[in-house]
Parts: sequence; C-alpha cells; structure tokens
Amino acid sequence: MQLSNGRKAFYITISILISFVFWFYVNNSASVDYVISDIPVEFINSESALANKGLMLISGNDATVDLELVMPRSMVYDFDTERVRLIADLNSINTTGTQSLTYSITGVDTSRITVKSPTIRTISVRVGELFRRNDVDIRCKLVGNVADGFVAGSVQLLPSKLEIWGQQSDVMQVSYAQVTLNIENARSTIVELLEFELYDYNDKLIENKNIHSSSDAVQVTMPVISATDIPLVVSFEEEPGIRKESFDYSLDVTSVTLSGDANLLAQVKEIELGRIALSEIENERTFTYEIPVPDGLTNLSGVTSATLTIKNRDIVAREMAVTKFSYENFEAEDRKVEVVTSSLNVVLRGTAETLEKLTEESVTAVADLSGVNNASGTYTVPAEIRVDGGYDVGTAQSFELTVRIEQAEAPADAGTDTESEPEAAEGKNDDADSNG
Repeated sequence: MQLSNGRKAFYITISILISFVFWFYVNNSASVDYVISDIPVEFINSESALANKGLMLISGNDATVDLELVMPRSMVYDFDTERVRLIADLNSINTTGTQSLTYSITGVDTSRITVKSPTIRTISVRVGELFRRNDVDIRCKLVGNVADGFVAGSVQLLPSKLEIWGQQSDVMQVSYAQVTLNIENARSTIVELLEFELYDYNDKLIENKNIHSSSDAVQVTMPVISATDIPLVVSFEEEPGIRKESFDYSLDVTSVTLSGDANLLAQVKEIELGRIALSEIENERTFTYEIPVPDGLTNLSGVTSATLTIKNRDIVAREMAVTKFSYENFEAEDRKVEVVTSSLNVVLRGTAETLEKLTEESVTAVADLSGVNNASGTYTVPAEIRVDGGYDVGTAQSFELTVRIEQAEAPADAGTDTESEPEAAEGKNDDADSNG
C-alpha cells in the first residue's frame, strides 16, 4: 500500500526525534574533562601547629593548583567550582627548611567524578623560625573636628599594644601600628573597629604579608562630650565711698573650659573664685584662688588656679573733727536730751574729689537712743556719721557719743495763773480809779 505524502512526512519527523533523543542520551552520559585553574591551597593549624612550635611559613603559603576532573557531561552545567577546596594540614611539620606537604580535595563527588590530574597531590613550602614581638605601639590618627560646642576626650585603644610575628628581619622593621579615625562633626562618643597599618622607623608604610598579628583590627573609643567656656569672676564688697570703679583689677585667667552633661553645663553661668572687701585694699594686692569645678563636670583647660591683681586708684581718707550733733529714736516728751560730746574725730573715705568738697557743716554725728529710750541719766550710745548733699563717702570706724537724759522742766501751775489774773485786773481798776 502506498503512503500518502502527509503520512510519509510524519514518520520522517518521528524518526528524527527518536534519533535525537537517543543521541542526546548517549552523548550526555559520556565522560568529559573539566579543568579548574588556580585553586588556592588552604592551610589549617598554622597557629597551633607551627606558631606554638616556633615555626612559620616563609614561602609556599600562596600556592595554587590546577585540577583536571573527569565527570559525566550532564554534571558540567550544574557543577559549582566554588565548593572545591584544597586543604593542607601543617600539623606534620616539625622542622625548618623546604617541606613537601600533602593536600586533600573537598567539594568533589568522588563516586561520579574522578581527579585526573595532578596524580601526586603535594605542594612544596619553606618553613623558618618564628620571631615574635608583643610591644608594638598602636597610634590613632584623627581626621576632622568634632562639632562646635563639643570636645574630644582621650582615645582608648583595645588592645593597647599589638603582637606581631614573622621572620626576625621583617618584624624588627616595624616601629608602630596606626589606625585612622574620622571624627568630623561628631556629637557623641565614637566606638569603631578599625583595621591598622604598620609603619617603619622612617614613618614609611610597610606592606609585607609575611608579618602576622594577633588581631586584624583595633577597637577605638573616643569620648565626645559637651564643652563650653565658663567665665571666672571675683565679687567685690562695696561700702559707702568705696566703689569698684575706683579700682583697677585683672585676672590672669578669665575662663576655663568645662565638659560634662549638657544639662549640668547649662546651669553654670560663671564660677565665683571669692569675695574681696574693697575697704581692705589700701594700695595694690594680689590674691590667688583655686578654681572650683562643679560636681559632675571636668576642667579641660589644665588650669587649676587664677590670680587677681587689684590696685586702689583714687580712694583716699580725710580726718575731720565733727561738731555738729543730733540724735534719733527718742520720743519721750517728759524728758530732754543733751549731747555731752562737743567734738568727734572721724576718718572719712571716698574719692579725693569728693572729700575735697566736704565742710564741717555738711557732716553730722547722729546718736542712736533706741537703747535708752526709757532711761534717764548720762549714757554712751552708738552714733552714725551722716553727710549732707548726697556725697558718696563712708568710714570704717564705729562711733559713740555721750548724751545726758533728764526730766524736762514742768510747765507753770494752772492755779497760780488764775490767781494772778484778778490781781492784774484789780491793779488795772485801781489805775482807772486814779485816773478818774
């Protein structure tokens, strides 16, 4: 029976597909070579096995191997080369010199994959004596500035010293390790884990992979705290006639920088060093004060004392005899007061210009009788010097006046006055009669 053209085409297509499937199956099951280049050899037990024995790898620690694998074609597309690792155990090395070290391969399914090359799985390394130092200084380089109104504290490094090891010729070149901390516009304490760099004694960067260290980074802590300048002041005790405008004075330290909690700092407007009675400054004197620091705050200035120099510019004294007296605080109407003191020497103080204007008439000694208000007799009572005209003068002395208090003279008897009036009237009548 003859096939139609359509059926013939159909059978041809089916035959091709079956052939392709059969070919794909046979081809996919075939083994192929697969090459992985430059696989680094990883070393284990380098610390426990070598360093504890006083040994170290001098060369060979950067060894790589090219692996040639044989695997089914079907595995090629999904094979993960990142899982392939070459592991070399240093535990077997006990001496210096060139050593042959065996490595193992992991990450390869040996039930389906065969390692074709290399057939001898060893690498060559060179081992030398290890030299160790544990006294390498760590320095911190600061970059930038903290924000205004803040101050950077002392940098703290952990560890404070770095331990390094390697060949003696390499290790002895190291002068210090350095970390770099950026503090630009910092407003709070900075804590960072920073990598370090090694420098030689000429401050040149050392780039040597054969120098090893106990840690790869350094923890850097730098306190950043609020700080402000607080003015230092001295209080002056004035008296009448003695004002601070008549003195020249200066502090050798006018402010200190305090740091601490922002709320505590806000409460401190100034620091008072002490008080000076201006009446005690006759010429020039100096005073040294310890600078008190409020609790909870720290003085960052490094200055612990301040010295005040003060000079009397134009306060003078004038001696004067007071002859004008008065009294106060006495209200008894049945007694009278007499100031017995006739003259009182006083020393008045004020500016020279003011004292020149005073006259004896402008100065009065006023006795205070509040303590003898109900008494009679002669008493010595306290007195106060008063100056008329509003002049600003004063005195450092205390004064007393002697006063006499006695019964006031009684007024004439009213009965006697009554009797005299008729007599006077009678006399007037007699006169009238005579005239008549």
